[in-house]
Amino acid sequence: MSETEIKFVLREDPQPALQNNLFTALTSQQVTIEEKGQLDLLNDYYDTVDHLFQKHKIGMRVRGANGQYEQTVKTTGQISGGLHQRLEFNVDLNNPEPDLTLFNDVPWPEGHQAETLNEQLEKQFGTHFNRTVFDISFPDAEIELVYDNGKVAAQQQEAPIREIELELKGGKLNRMFELANMLVDAVPARLSDTSKAAQGYQLLHGVSHKVDALPDFLPLQDNISTEDAFCRALECGLLHWQKHEHLYFETGATKMLTEVTRAVRMLLQTVSLYLPVLQCPAMLTLHKQLLSYADNWLWQDDLQSLRLLLSKKSLFNKKLSRYPALISYLQGRQAGLVQAHDPATRLFQPEPSKLKLAIAQMLQNKPWRTEVKGYDMPLMEHAKGWLSQGWQTILQTMPIQRRMYASNYTSVEMLLRQTLFNGFLLADMFAASRGHFRAPWLDILIGIDELNALLLLKKSIFDAELAEQQELLEWVHEKTHGLLNVMERSRQVAMTGEVYW
Repeated sequence: MSETEIKFVLREDPQPALQNNLFTALTSQQVTIEEKGQLDLLNDYYDTVDHLFQKHKIGMRVRGANGQYEQTVKTTGQISGGLHQRLEFNVDLNNPEPDLTLFNDVPWPEGHQAETLNEQLEKQFGTHFNRTVFDISFPDAEIELVYDNGKVAAQQQEAPIREIELELKGGKLNRMFELANMLVDAVPARLSDTSKAAQGYQLLHGVSHKVDALPDFLPLQDNISTEDAFCRALECGLLHWQKHEHLYFETGATKMLTEVTRAVRMLLQTVSLYLPVLQCPAMLTLHKQLLSYADNWLWQDDLQSLRLLLSKKSLFNKKLSRYPALISYLQGRQAGLVQAHDPATRLFQPEPSKLKLAIAQMLQNKPWRTEVKGYDMPLMEHAKGWLSQGWQTILQTMPIQRRMYASNYTSVEMLLRQTLFNGFLLADMFAASRGHFRAPWLDILIGIDELNALLLLKKSIFDAELAEQQELLEWVHEKTHGLLNVMERSRQVAMTGEVYW
């Protein structure tokens, strides 16, 4: 059977808030809530020696409760902004030993059979949690709400489990989105796309501290429709956001916040780009939400500059490492910036979860279909015009005959990022001709990042009142002048490049 779920991660016991806030609001709307009791669940997760299931995004577990056992396989499906849609297969067992031959319809990876897979199974990790179950009955939908509290354990390591899952048992999917929005208003929660199996594998193999960069271009099929390309872009942005938000909480690395910001800005530019041809009330509302939420991350630009200044791999390190007082000041400013904006708390507030839910619901409902025509037109009908429009704006803003200074580059930064995002979203339509057109523009963007870091460094040198102030200011001036010369050469190359569309 298939299951459709929305999952949230929590920081504290949600049951008082559920009873006093969410359930009170629901019963006032004639929604029926029935508590089904609690279960202690023991789960062992299995995989082959070479982790075939993990590679194919298959979850395989044996669950025990009250002396009864059940084995479950969950196959890869769609995960979009916390909405999980996947196939689930369940079989009762007489004991806790798995037996894959009891499944009838599981689509095993190509070239593999249940009998041979059985011989390769090994226990990988386990979860033990208490589950509290509520059945919530709307007039047109049945939804199960479960609260899981416990831990996942692997190789003498463990991590907490504190989650709420909503599962649609029948009726209208929009009711589950409605309930999810009410939930995040009532309980501090964070929409999540990380399964318990993924948490277990993370314990088993360790947490990645690497950024998972966006691809050079959004992959698009030939003759893709405008609607499908838009949905592909939303899915890409949501996945990037969710992945790096999760990694931030697992690692504490501020570089993950840079990727969250990048994802939010990409989503905003995606909606801005497609809004004229897919215009409908839901799109306008989403655009407004994204504009507002992107403003919440403006502080992250200073954080990125500080990371660049403090990085041992940056072009600034050789010089700045000679000034421990300045390094200490910059480190304190970095810590103060994170503390002041407290992203760990803000990401548990309603706004980010509601925004992800709105995107996931849009991907499900495709509301433009009842408002506009032409959504199924080939993307190529729009792509050339959209790319040309952005290019003309760049030409007008930074004409080739005019020299650009630091203030000029910082003032066009947002426009340049938006235009390059358009290229990211559309350039795969022109794979045969796009060549190296974007490379010098991306170099300019890297230059702007370095320029912003130097401007912040200059201010910090004044604020820190260092004994070596004059010496450092002269170095910053020299570095800025040299950087601008390089950027100007890149701009000359970029503006004389042949467009690919």
